[in-house]
Amino acid sequence: MNKDFDFDDIGKQTPYRTPDGFFEQMQDKVLKRTLKLQRRKRKVRMIISTTLTLAALFIGFLFAPSIRDTETDTTPSSKMLTVETVKASFDQSDQWINELSDEELEELVNFSANDLFIN
Repeated sequence: MNKDFDFDDIGKQTPYRTPDGFFEQMQDKVLKRTLKLQRRKRKVRMIISTTLTLAALFIGFLFAPSIRDTETDTTPSSKMLTVETVKASFDQSDQWINELSDEELEELVNFSANDLFIN
């Protein structure tokens, strides 16, 4: 075996050969594949966002009050309340207060006086 091996004798040539245009073709192939995946992802995102938007619109129309249900009569007579209606509504809302005992009324006053959200 020859112990005086010199790398300079080999030269700068690699022992492997590639076909002409191999690296350019490789770049083109990689770009085509990655662009194809990006286009697929973009299509999937577009489909999902469109579906969610349509679902939100459908739910909004489903649960929103209809324009036909709102009263269009804006005459002053339709907006006025009669005295009997107002008196009846006060009687109904005050009826439970009249049924409370004095201790319960005091408790209710103390509770409302200490309430952070009311005061």
